[in-house]
Amino acid sequence: MDKRDNLIDTFQTIYRWRKAIRNICLLALVGSVGFSLMLDNYYKASTTFYPTSPQLSNPELMFGASSAVTDYYGGDRELDRLLEIAGSNELAGYLISRFQLYQHYGIDSTSKDGAFKVREIFNGLYSVEKNKNDAIVVSMEDTDPKLAADIANAAREQINAIAQSLTKESQRRLLDAFNDNIKRKQEELVLLSDSMRTIQARYGIYDSEAQGEQLSEQLTLAEAGIVRNRARLDILQNNPLIPRDTVEYIKAELRASEQMRKQLLNSGDNLTIRRFNEGLPQVAILRDLHFQSRKQLSYDMERYNHIKASYNTDIPALLTVERAEVPQVKSRPKRSVIVIASVVAAFLFTLLAALLAENYRGVMGQIRAN
Repeated sequence: MDKRDNLIDTFQTIYRWRKAIRNICLLALVGSVGFSLMLDNYYKASTTFYPTSPQLSNPELMFGASSAVTDYYGGDRELDRLLEIAGSNELAGYLISRFQLYQHYGIDSTSKDGAFKVREIFNGLYSVEKNKNDAIVVSMEDTDPKLAADIANAAREQINAIAQSLTKESQRRLLDAFNDNIKRKQEELVLLSDSMRTIQARYGIYDSEAQGEQLSEQLTLAEAGIVRNRARLDILQNNPLIPRDTVEYIKAELRASEQMRKQLLNSGDNLTIRRFNEGLPQVAILRDLHFQSRKQLSYDMERYNHIKASYNTDIPALLTVERAEVPQVKSRPKRSVIVIASVVAAFLFTLLAALLAENYRGVMGQIRAN
């Protein structure tokens, strides 16, 4: 019953205040229409893209040195990196400077707070978000629809450039490290070559395998000659039927074989087995070090060339799904919403004021009656 009475009282209050409510609502209607008509139309342009995988710039994958399957789309880490770049002050400053937004927004660039104001307006019109499909959407609003599309596309291109520069910087540092290492190894290789030539000249060892076989063969021939001539001499020298010149010839052959063996076994200026055995370990060590250094240098140079090729290749940091097109329909203001909301707000405010006034009048009446 109380609720019914309250509802009746409310309608009675509205009826008594109908003219005031009507006039205020009409005033709100006219004012909101005039205000909304004065607002500029804003057009929103958006571009959508996905991050690419950093594996695309991996030299091992580019040149088939790895059997891993290439993933063309980046993960959450690459997505977060592009989102960070898209919201950075560096990108905002680039866009403000490129499209002369100080003049476009009517802000004095030389004023003390000019930079703050232009960034504030720009950040209110520029937005970056991740959609439900984990793609990045960069949007720009402006009164000029073409400018909005140009800024959105330029933002995407600059995001790609900044992300690429980060990868290029890492590759450049790696190239510098490889370049320094290659120069150092080349210097070491020169020193090893000089040392190996010195040792080879000292011992006369240039082809250890061939020279070793040759010395072994010569020593074998000398030993065989000694054994053979001694045996012949033992048999023939006491035989009166053998001419003396034959015996002398055999003795000469024996002395020649013994002299050859002596020369092969003793040290001297010529290559001997003793010198060969002394110099072979040093030559072998230097030759092995030289080979390993050349092998490592060749590997480093190949890696360097692969990284350099990757560095010089234009590998995008993002894959564009949709470019920003010039919008044909304004994004705001929603004038009908503004007008309806203004009229409803005016009605509710006036009704509240009327109810408060009626309650105040009722309270004052009771006070006087008492």
